[in-house]
Amino acid sequence: MKAWIPLLLVAGIACVPPAPRGLYDWGGYDTSLYALMKDPNKQEAFGEALRKEIERNPDGRRVPPGVYAEYGYILFVAGRKDDAARYFALEKTRWPESARIMDRMLANCAAPPPAQPASAPAAPAAPTVPAPEVR
Repeated sequence: MKAWIPLLLVAGIACVPPAPRGLYDWGGYDTSLYALMKDPNKQEAFGEALRKEIERNPDGRRVPPGVYAEYGYILFVAGRKDDAARYFALEKTRWPESARIMDRMLANCAAPPPAQPASAPAAPAAPTVPAPEVR
């Protein structure tokens, strides 16, 4: 009878389901962000880490909040405004509570309006009045 006890324990432990995965897949986000905070010159490496995190979750369900926006900001700073706008829009779609700030970021990505030609003549300068003499 005592021989069955270890066997039952092993069988019981084997039947326990694995721990559920977290809601989001943070991957190496925290270590790459820490590296960026220690050395701001590692922004390119941080962007690469964010890109890998996004690619690991092609359906976008497990991409944590803010990762699309942060990657979009890295692209924006690099001058890739069209790509940045795509990631800002993804963040806005996936996380509707970020709509206000994502709308502002999308507006920053938009091309500036064309400059208006100066067709109106400049207003004439106001005449200067000499200061009164003080005695």
